[in-house]
Amino acid sequence: MLHATFFSSRHVPASASKGTELLFGVQFPDGSKASTGSIPSPYKPDDPTYRPDPPVLYLQNRGGGGGDDELSGSGVLWLWPFPPAGDLRLVAQWTDMGMAESSITLDGTRFRDAAAGAQKYWPEEDGQHD
Repeated sequence: MLHATFFSSRHVPASASKGTELLFGVQFPDGSKASTGSIPSPYKPDDPTYRPDPPVLYLQNRGGGGGDDELSGSGVLWLWPFPPAGDLRLVAQWTDMGMAESSITLDGTRFRDAAAGAQKYWPEEDGQHD
């Protein structure tokens, strides 16, 4: 069950015990929070016009492998909206794997500064990439 929970991009079945799921959370400087445990529907982060009710944090697992003693995998966290300036608290927890809630505080201003220097890789032409 834990293997399927880690590598599946779907919700954990209702029959799963609380704490089985790998959870991530975020708290913005204004106190608003989002968690991967509460995903809005429909989920469309690849649609550039999609504007869900903020804040939203979504985990999309990308796969991996392993056996009974070891698992490895990768995933992408999607956060909406872009973090404002100020302290951004990131939280992770996976109770069934022995990982208690832990957190780190990052400076949202640094995200904003980095984004200001971003450049488009492909020019926008009819919504197509060559």
